[in-house]
Amino acid sequence: ADDEKPGSEEETEAKTEPAAEAETDDETETEVQTETETKETYASIEGAKSVSDGIVTTDVSAVVENCMPSIVAITGKSVEDIETYYYGTQEYEAESAASGIIIAQNDDELLIATNSHVVADTSDLNVCFSAEADDTDDLVAPAKIKGMDKDNELAVIAVQLSDIPEAVRSQLRIAKIGDSDALKVGQAAIAIGNALGYGQSVTSGIISALNREITIDNFSKPVIMTDAAINFGNSGGALLNANGEVIGINVAKEAGQSSESMGYSIPINTAVPILKELVNRETRDKLSNSERGYIGATVVDVSDDAKDLYDMPQGAFVYEVSEGSAAEQAGIHKGDIITKFEGISVTDKEDLIDQMSYYKVGETVTLEVQSATNGSYEAREVEVTLQQGAASATDDFGQSQQPDGSDSWGNQDDQGELPENPFAD
Repeated sequence: ADDEKPGSEEETEAKTEPAAEAETDDETETEVQTETETKETYASIEGAKSVSDGIVTTDVSAVVENCMPSIVAITGKSVEDIETYYYGTQEYEAESAASGIIIAQNDDELLIATNSHVVADTSDLNVCFSAEADDTDDLVAPAKIKGMDKDNELAVIAVQLSDIPEAVRSQLRIAKIGDSDALKVGQAAIAIGNALGYGQSVTSGIISALNREITIDNFSKPVIMTDAAINFGNSGGALLNANGEVIGINVAKEAGQSSESMGYSIPINTAVPILKELVNRETRDKLSNSERGYIGATVVDVSDDAKDLYDMPQGAFVYEVSEGSAAEQAGIHKGDIITKFEGISVTDKEDLIDQMSYYKVGETVTLEVQSATNGSYEAREVEVTLQQGAASATDDFGQSQQPDGSDSWGNQDDQGELPENPFAD
């Protein structure tokens, strides 16, 4: 019976070997094909590599090394009003930490871009450079505000070249400016800044969104959104592309438990025209009440309700004009809205006060004033020769109070009553 078997076990195995080899060849071909498809799938991601079935971003250390000398840390001091239960409003000195970008140099100064909220109402500004020095004190130099545009959250500060040791200055670089209009969602983004005041640090991610509208206080503009971490202290620092070019100036982050990895940056193409104007302004010192000039008008803020209801522009509302004052002589009237001071937008009365505090009595300045005419606001420019402030007692913080409760700038703590309709006859 055994002789009737079709063949031995060895013969059966021999017959099945070609089939097994063919199956193995098919599996190998399938694996090669799958591997080829995988490589082709990831080949379109420029500069990326696969590691354990994942994607990792390109090493950015070379970009950071080249760009770090263009980034500075900024520190300052300010006085804040704190409400207390037993003692009412108390004033405390607070220290701030932020970032800046070296954007230009003239014969005497190194010019640094940052955010306006970084330097507004701040004294004792200092800049710390990203360089090497035997004595770390050589890395720190005093700075002055050259100009601010609060409406666009931009400012330029200046450091005297004579205050920077040559050994440090030789290591510094002016930042390369990119093109934010050419950005695409998903491209690489690198943020450098003085996060939390601990010194320069780097985070990286991608461009998450473009032209994302945000509103923070008086700042309401389209910005770049990135998932590169933007922490407190990063304000005024650089958002870079993969080529190490500045594509944005970091301005804010989304804070709260419901959000994560949402940082915002002012597009550099938006910032450049404003920064060009600011860098060409005269560097000035903030003046005391006895030195600074006044326009002789009481100004108040325009409420959000009034802006929406009457389509009123943002600025400082002229509540009253003193008889014979500089404002009256320039043709400024009650109900006008001051929207620009020396070419820079005025966001509210405090912004106007701050901008005027750098100009002396007798200087002539240009204001943009908007008046209600035939149902809409029309802008015009007027020249005002600043006058001497009224003589009055001044407290330690340089705020003069008038008998009517307004200060010597002509501002009132009580906003008073705005006209029900600025277009009424």
